[in-house]
Amino acid sequence: MTEKVKITWNGKQIEAVKGSNLLQAALDNGEQVAHYCYHAGLSIAGVCRMCMVEQDGVPRPFPACNATCGDGMVVRNDTPKIKAAVEATLQFHLVNHPLDCPVCDQAGECGLQDYYMKYGKYDSQMIDKKVHKEKVQDIGKNVMLDAERCILCSRCTRFTAEVTKTNELGILNRGDHAEINVNENLKNDYAQNLVDICPVGALTSKDFRFKQRVWFLEEVHTTCIGCETGCSVKVSQNKNGSYRVKPVYDETVNGHWMCDDGRSIYKHVSSPTRLQNASENLNGLFVPADENAVMELVKGRKAKFILSTSLTNEEYAKFFASVKGSKAEVALYTLPTVGPEFDGILRRGDKNANLRGAKNAFEAAGFDHTQAGLDKLLGSISGSDVVYVVVPEILYNEDHFNTLLTKIEKASTRIALTPGETLSTMKAFNYLLPVPSFLEKEGEIVNFQGVNRKLAAGLSYGETTKDVSYYGKWVNL
Repeated sequence: MTEKVKITWNGKQIEAVKGSNLLQAALDNGEQVAHYCYHAGLSIAGVCRMCMVEQDGVPRPFPACNATCGDGMVVRNDTPKIKAAVEATLQFHLVNHPLDCPVCDQAGECGLQDYYMKYGKYDSQMIDKKVHKEKVQDIGKNVMLDAERCILCSRCTRFTAEVTKTNELGILNRGDHAEINVNENLKNDYAQNLVDICPVGALTSKDFRFKQRVWFLEEVHTTCIGCETGCSVKVSQNKNGSYRVKPVYDETVNGHWMCDDGRSIYKHVSSPTRLQNASENLNGLFVPADENAVMELVKGRKAKFILSTSLTNEEYAKFFASVKGSKAEVALYTLPTVGPEFDGILRRGDKNANLRGAKNAFEAAGFDHTQAGLDKLLGSISGSDVVYVVVPEILYNEDHFNTLLTKIEKASTRIALTPGETLSTMKAFNYLLPVPSFLEKEGEIVNFQGVNRKLAAGLSYGETTKDVSYYGKWVNL
């Protein structure tokens, strides 16, 4: 059992684990402490000198990030001496910093802006010319480096040394000529985390660069559907679309990080190809169709459903309830493994976000979820059948999915249940019928640990009122 200690911070008593980091304890208790170099997922550097505090009985101020919690400590960071120290340190951080705020993607969530307004507002004493460094550097993996904006907090270099252990970044030279040195272009699969942890605008994402101002965005906290890990993430969106995905700290699953693959899961959600209503394939071009006409076409015909592993537990349950008592056949398409089973950090080769939930639902409903069950369904297709395919939202191997589609060609009516016309392979279908994307529905999926992970609904960009169970009811027409 961890021992708790009591600390007095700015006259207020807070509680922390004995021996834990003093700065983190303050932050966990809602205290405002300026800091740049400290990050809970990285080692202690103590280089920014912004988190200075005074402690009763200690003659000099010291950085809180480099101290541990002990019982009875009396600590302050609101004294005139500390405020003056933080202001002076901030001036050094800003002395060569360019005034890029109007064009910087970090504006609105920048540590320099925040702390200048809280601790700065000083008159600049700089009379010399600023030191200029290279501004627009593509360092790989969709990451851009602006060396002029960098305050050398060393978060990025520690990340590549300690988390990915790929060591692409280092710090070269001394004094005001010191800068981030790119030993080699980024090659790790977690490079976008560098953008997340950069407290200023030195590292930015090419994918998000110049797309939106952050104060126009709302964040939806949900679960990544890119693989079976099920990382906690937040998607930034507004009425014009979804723009980025960032990790949310989750001690039990992904910690502070997420892989780069998961950064792309939002792109189809607000794509121009999102379906608003039914579409019909006319010579390879999809045009609006009358849903009632499609319903009449399939009425009374034998239905075969091929579900994907990206549905929620609730969607599986509703679907099986909708086809209960009918002669509909149901099978499960699973995505193939991509890369190693586990990369040692977060990313897993199994890309089926809710395979465990799907298996549970199939077994409960008395259907076969195995490859043998899918092969049996495919082998029994005849020309009079109607085949419904729930298209996976994220496809890493389109060729594998194409192979499935060649096996349903016997059916005269092939219907895709999909959020949008996102793949060239959609031309294998006669009709496209809309279903919600993962970001437009509430529910749960089961990750590789067997833990239920929540999906949360954000804004809607397509038809979201009809899920798979809506079309399942058509078998009883």
